Amino acid sequence: MKNIIVAIPSIKTPIVRSPGFEKKDLSEFKLDIMGLCEFGCKYCSSNTGNYLRINRKRFATLTEEQTGQRLSPTDSPQLTFHWFDMLENLKAQLSTKKPGWGEGKTLIFSMLTDGFSPGMVAGGITRAALELTLNHTSFRIRVLTKNAVVGQPEWVEFFKSHPGRFVIGLSTGTTDDQWARRVELGTSPPSSRLDALRSLQKAGVPTYGMLCPIFPDMMAAGNLDALIKTIDPGKVEHIWAEPYNDRQNWRTVRGGYAKGSAGYDWMTRVYEQGDAREWSLYAGRLYMELRRRAERGKWLGKLRYLLYEEGIHEEHIPMFKDLAGVLLQSKPGAALTGKAVGVLPTR
Repeated sequence: MKNIIVAIPSIKTPIVRSPGFEKKDLSEFKLDIMGLCEFGCKYCSSNTGNYLRINRKRFATLTEEQTGQRLSPTDSPQLTFHWFDMLENLKAQLSTKKPGWGEGKTLIFSMLTDGFSPGMVAGGITRAALELTLNHTSFRIRVLTKNAVVGQPEWVEFFKSHPGRFVIGLSTGTTDDQWARRVELGTSPPSSRLDALRSLQKAGVPTYGMLCPIFPDMMAAGNLDALIKTIDPGKVEHIWAEPYNDRQNWRTVRGGYAKGSAGYDWMTRVYEQGDAREWSLYAGRLYMELRRRAERGKWLGKLRYLLYEEGIHEEHIPMFKDLAGVLLQSKPGAALTGKAVGVLPTR
């Protein structure tokens, strides 16, 4: 996928609080280094998030001025927004902070975009942003990426040279490279991401599992077992997992499946036909399958199952037992009450 690059001004303070990810137990702060990353994952929530929504007209105008086309992130996965002044703004922000800022806290790199987007890596922006953060803060940096480059010797040595400062995760909810080519546009194939994770683990770099999202077809024919085995629960600090939650893009995601396939038909039943109980059953089954494997492998204490509980129906509540390993994500007032609120959980 060849990217269409549009230069836009960055936010003034690149490092900010991350309440959404704090609720997920991932981080208290976040650092994004671009406005829209170079990967076009069809299920990504960033395209419909507040940042791009609030600036839609402004960014559309800049895109048209620079490319001659009026493109939008939702319709053009090849579109990417580079922050031309990000490093300057990051330096300015860090110059105001006292030594030790971030002590005992985790900063995620990155939350809304992929800081290891190829253009950022090739241009030295990724390395520069990480070095600034290392040198001027005390955060532990949680890298989250879909780029297998983090498993290459250069980056493995970089992470190793800063003991205690990094933990690395490669977001991988499938082992199907062909499916990923249709749905996770421009990313490294899942097999390469998992190879990178193993390289990091072999080198002694702290890692975590990020199985988000796990689509329903992954629970068939031993696929889930293969995925869990590959991330090696004994070697990761924690394992985050999540069912797919509609983010107003289910039609695009469904398009990644062949018509008549199990994945295509599931999307049709749940989203087009409004079968909310089917989603609830899937979320419950996924948790039960993960929990069973976690109890058997003695890693239940590492599990972080992200659940938008407002979509769980009464008959499926017992599937979650004592909620061990579950992090409830719905807004206050939408707890497990036995009645689904709306049709589906959303972000």
